Amino acid sequence: MKITANAASMTIKKRLLKLMLVMKLVTLFLIAGLMHASANTMAQKITLTVQDQPLEKILQEIKKQSGLLFFYNAQDLANRKASLSVKDASIEEVLLECFKNQPITFKKVENTIVLSRKIEGPIRLSILNPDNRIVVRGRVTDTDGKALQGASVEAFLDKEKLCGTVTDPLGVFVLPNVEEKAVIRISYTGYKPTQIKALRDLGVVQLQVEINELNIVNIVVNTGYQTISKERSAGSFAKPDMKVVANRSTSMNILQRLDGLVPGLTINNASQSRNPIAIRGLTTIGLMTGPNEYTGTSRNPLYVVDGIPIDDLSSINPQDVADITVLKDATAASIWGSRAANGVIVITSKKGNQGEKIKVQYDGFINLMGKPDLDYTPVLSSKQFIQTVKETMNDDYFFYNNWAEATAFSSISGTGLPPHEVIMYNKYRGIITADQANKSLDSLASINNLQQIEDLWYRNAFLTNHTLSLTAGGKVYSVYGSMAWTNNTSPRPGDKNNTYKINLRQDFNINKWLQAYLVSDLTNTISSIKRNISIDNRFYPYQLFKDEQGNNLSMPYMGILSDSTRLDYQARSRINLDYNPLDEFNYGYTKSDNMLNRVTAGVKVTLPKGFRFEGVYGYIKGNQKITSYDDATSYPVRTELVSFTVAPTTASTPVYHLPQTGGRFEVRNTNQRNWTIRNQLIYDMSWNNRLHQLTMLAGQEAQNQLIVNNGSLVRGYNEALQTFGPVDYARLGGGGLFGTVMPNNLVTSVLMNTPFTQTEFESRYTSYYGNAAYTFNRRYTINGSLRADKSNLFGLDKSAQNRAVWSAGAKWMMSDELFMKNIFWLNRLALRATLGITGNSPAAGTAASRDIMTPQPSGFLPNNVGLIIATAANPKLTWESTNTLNFGADFSILNSRINGSVDVYRKKTNDLLGNMTVNPFTGYEAITGNFGDMENKGIEIALNTVNVEGRHFSWNSTLVLGYNKNTITKMNTPEALSTGDQLVGAQYVTGYPAFALFAYRNAGLDNMGDPLIMLNDKTVTKAPNVANPEDVVFMGTTQPVWNGGFSNTFRYDNFTLTANAVFNLGHVMRRDVPGGSYAGRIISHSNVLSKSSNGGFYSQLHPDFLNRWKKPGDEAFTNVPAYDPNFAGSISRRDIAYYHSADINVVSASYIKLRDITLAYRLPSHIAGKLLTESINFYVQVSNVMLWKANKFGIDPEFHDAVTGNRIPSTPYTTDPSINTTPYRSGQGTITFGMHVNFQ
Repeated sequence: MKITANAASMTIKKRLLKLMLVMKLVTLFLIAGLMHASANTMAQKITLTVQDQPLEKILQEIKKQSGLLFFYNAQDLANRKASLSVKDASIEEVLLECFKNQPITFKKVENTIVLSRKIEGPIRLSILNPDNRIVVRGRVTDTDGKALQGASVEAFLDKEKLCGTVTDPLGVFVLPNVEEKAVIRISYTGYKPTQIKALRDLGVVQLQVEINELNIVNIVVNTGYQTISKERSAGSFAKPDMKVVANRSTSMNILQRLDGLVPGLTINNASQSRNPIAIRGLTTIGLMTGPNEYTGTSRNPLYVVDGIPIDDLSSINPQDVADITVLKDATAASIWGSRAANGVIVITSKKGNQGEKIKVQYDGFINLMGKPDLDYTPVLSSKQFIQTVKETMNDDYFFYNNWAEATAFSSISGTGLPPHEVIMYNKYRGIITADQANKSLDSLASINNLQQIEDLWYRNAFLTNHTLSLTAGGKVYSVYGSMAWTNNTSPRPGDKNNTYKINLRQDFNINKWLQAYLVSDLTNTISSIKRNISIDNRFYPYQLFKDEQGNNLSMPYMGILSDSTRLDYQARSRINLDYNPLDEFNYGYTKSDNMLNRVTAGVKVTLPKGFRFEGVYGYIKGNQKITSYDDATSYPVRTELVSFTVAPTTASTPVYHLPQTGGRFEVRNTNQRNWTIRNQLIYDMSWNNRLHQLTMLAGQEAQNQLIVNNGSLVRGYNEALQTFGPVDYARLGGGGLFGTVMPNNLVTSVLMNTPFTQTEFESRYTSYYGNAAYTFNRRYTINGSLRADKSNLFGLDKSAQNRAVWSAGAKWMMSDELFMKNIFWLNRLALRATLGITGNSPAAGTAASRDIMTPQPSGFLPNNVGLIIATAANPKLTWESTNTLNFGADFSILNSRINGSVDVYRKKTNDLLGNMTVNPFTGYEAITGNFGDMENKGIEIALNTVNVEGRHFSWNSTLVLGYNKNTITKMNTPEALSTGDQLVGAQYVTGYPAFALFAYRNAGLDNMGDPLIMLNDKTVTKAPNVANPEDVVFMGTTQPVWNGGFSNTFRYDNFTLTANAVFNLGHVMRRDVPGGSYAGRIISHSNVLSKSSNGGFYSQLHPDFLNRWKKPGDEAFTNVPAYDPNFAGSISRRDIAYYHSADINVVSASYIKLRDITLAYRLPSHIAGKLLTESINFYVQVSNVMLWKANKFGIDPEFHDAVTGNRIPSTPYTTDPSINTTPYRSGQGTITFGMHVNFQ
């Protein structure tokens, strides 16, 4: 063990040394790049000759030659012209000549020229007594504490200007000789001006962003293909509040941080949610592998990062994200073609800016989660459980469940005989007296294992992230780089999870016509878990894990055998089959090393006459290696060895067909290679002072994704020597081995695991696309797009391949019309309408244009292997198409204090992918095909209000609201729903919404305690399997119908308080009532909250079981069925599902949760300056602290399986260490401490 520990230590040291080396290289690279950066943009020479041209056109030409940016209000330059002729002139000379005789002044802020109107009127020269004059000092920042360089600071007395200045790079200003009665006016373009009485020390003056028409016009949206002004697109886009996204700290998953921030985006955190992320409802179903399961198509939106599609966003550091745009309708998303039906989430990473000085920032937090809430799941106490045992294990119980049957059943089902059952059987068989049994049972009833569970199996969880970033830029080169470390410490002891990340974006402004960029992103996640079994309601409440002396306690019944069977197998095989959970903890591990490299390069070439070429080239390489080891002493390895040991009697010499020494070692590798090549030509031109604006784009794109999975498994593995033992896989994996001690396949033992497996999935796309936008008079805009995709995932038939997606839209800036000018309270009103088609492709391996063959092991074939058709070809298979009609309005009223948007949409999806019925003479009952249709209708509202606005105090609110109604209009499935039982278990039914929930009409209990249901004809019955589809009722959908969020931000001087609430409303769920069959043995190792096909109560019991029917007459006050020890008799006369799946046990799943409250404090600037920083912000955040729920049963819908009724779903008990469940309610009431630091 010492050698292993040292080896692990050396591995960690090597990783740290490698990481430090990479960080040093990155730092040197950044420094070298910055040494080449030039900020001397003002030295650029300009040559220009124009005659009587609009000022805006002249500025565009100056921008081309100098690379400078211009920021101005278009109204200031409207209808103004100038003439000038300069050669090799400085930028100052050109601008002075340009604005000669114009009421325009300018100032340079970094790499931007800010234009503003000149202040009219004379400047008064005061000759008052010097004693009445003071020196005014202060600092100007935005609400985040960032210095505003170049802000205008002026002193006025009686509306006459006395003097003025601008702030320096730190936002500091000094005004000498200011009269005490003067008023200081501070303004900055894009921010609301403020006036303050003159004081010697004004401290920090915060300016707030001005929400006006100019700001709204300048909002841009990123589609992943192009960045366009929101005013010039009719599409439906949405952007979250990036401050809230950056500060949320319960998860590093950026999708979770979007909860409640985007209208139409549903983040359904409910356990085992069938559709966790949805934009405007469900648009695909997929292949039905069961009544509620699906594969084959992705229900998630398409994720795009820096223009390149990626599979998931788990590798994205939220601190590296600059902007998020959600594309919702056809005009916004159709450019992505046959993969955009579920919506598109476009993420743009941060970058450096030209002329930006070196800035270093630190962002870090620690989120303290504590231990899981073990009291959330309702279970019986030890006293209640033992009393229930005494009541149910009566003479009738033993009549139907004798010792021989119980032990035999235990051996077959793998359930064991727990202590309380052994005591009761021993009493019944006369081995112990009734008094002895009662004393033993009372002893168990006095034990409570919750404290041991909390101390031994759980720990305080926390999440911490630290990100150090650098931005800088000159005229030619700008850069953004970051390094981050995330430590996610779960509540399970022994688990480790660390993520190391390096991100680097470099932008090259080579000359006025050629720009390029390179994004390099490296993420390495290293995790490990020990054999930490899930301690949940499968464990009896009296079962301790350590005795009073601190020794680990054995629980052989938690294995797979009864005591008598276990002792027999041990004697014959000479292998110990005891089971001790705490010992097992250290007998194995699973480790994961996930490396993801993402490289994106882009080039932009400006061509004459408004044309430009853009190319984007992306490459993603991912490698995940998972190693799993179980020691020879571990329970899984021991039981497997017994299964392949031949020993007819205890006197026989065992013959072992698997290695007796060494453990089981498995390696699984997933290698991903993605590349994208995109080339496009863009035409962007305006003329007649922007009376006409035209943008056109045409391009070609090719993408390839290759995923290779392989795995190897060896037995008899020696970790120190890295050797393994021989195994006869041909014999053990073919026909199986007869005569084994413990057969694992009825009468034989078959080795199911092969020593090596490999699978490959490849997706290829080639696409041609184009779009155009034309705007007339800045009021009327039309958009159009067209795209054609071809893929190896579609059928070979031309009708399947040659299908195009398209969109068309129009926008009217209604508020700019002359007849609207007198409506003073209306600042802005724009109307939008779009129509178009998007698509959704099948996943690789689930559908094909040719038959897909796969190996099939068989002992009856040569070499013990053959080939079968895993996926039958469908030449007419094509992608799902979704037709979307959208109407929208954007508005701003009451001097822009209320801003918002409203969208109404209808989405009709045709050619749903799924199991399509075919002629049985083909040899198949069903194949993957296009089999159905679906429709979504909805409305979305986004509202932002400025409630209170002042220098010291402000209050802003945001409301996000979405409504979605989904209907499956057609489904041609292989199996029709012909019975009520099938309908109760189905979620996808024609004429109903997806995720529909059906239930029986409860009619109470009869005088035997059996549940009754009412049929459609009003008759009442308890007979099983008699209900028809019309006899059950539709209760609703398990997916939220209404969703959204409500946010409030309060600012008082340096303090900011933000509260964000989220809500999901209008859906339903089953209650966590006792399931099972209310018959047979009370045994462990499954979940009592779900219906079992084998009968019996599995594991801990729900408290509702105490209210069960016990005697005639109880049916008057309870609906909980009676317990019947006769399992066979119970299932022949009644169906407990009539209770578990009844309408009385379906409740509302609606809830409102206060997702987070954040209190932030910005350190005063004079203190921050002494610490060599520009600003320091501290914050404290509490998350998930308040919950309103529509149900009265204490159920948190976010931790509930709405379909099965399981309060916290978990897998049936298993000693298989690869099954790692999360059977607890976590992340509630957490607290976070964080800080943002901007260094000088």
